[in-house]
Amino acid sequence: MDTSSIITGTTLNRYQLDIPSCTASLDVEEFSGAEKLSELYYYTITFTSAEKNIDASQLLSKPAMLTMGGGALQQLADCKRVHGVVTALRRISSSEDQSKYQITLEPFLSLLDKQFRSHRFFVNKSVPEVVEQVLQEHHLHDWEYEFYLKQHYPRREQINQYQESDLAFIQRLLAEVGIFYFFTLQEEAQSEVVHFADAQRALTFDKTLPVTARRG
Repeated sequence: MDTSSIITGTTLNRYQLDIPSCTASLDVEEFSGAEKLSELYYYTITFTSAEKNIDASQLLSKPAMLTMGGGALQQLADCKRVHGVVTALRRISSSEDQSKYQITLEPFLSLLDKQFRSHRFFVNKSVPEVVEQVLQEHHLHDWEYEFYLKQHYPRREQINQYQESDLAFIQRLLAEVGIFYFFTLQEEAQSEVVHFADAQRALTFDKTLPVTARRG
């Protein structure tokens, strides 16, 4: 994301939605979301645009970032950023001047739910090894995921995936052995990173967050 646009742009909106593949100007109206351990985060974002018929191909399955800050004068360091891919799109309404749209923003990992397997098996691999293989099949780079494991996970003679998506498969395996996962933002690459862990020390505690007063 070009952070200079937040400072020099004409909008003073506290919330910025950046979708590099979309050529239209987007103005965030409202959003809601949820983030939990061992679940995919999601944000439902409503925005308006003077472009009344944005092509779905510019949005669906494309990278996007939602920046939550205090407007153009807010320090960028105080902003919260959520990166992901657009998994749903609908046009809510149109007027003479603009159209209103709604998208769902989820982590790249959500796309694994689109790959359904009838049956396959993995031989002589541990659960972390199988999870890593599935991630690599979906072209995740090694810096886009991290294993922080305290316990030893022995290799199994055979692990079966039957009538389930790749996402459901790895979620099932992780739950069986007590590995949880969570997401962070990789600032330099402006991309999400998924962390797999089995100990609390992988988490960040006592983090202080800034409070921004409501405006308008």
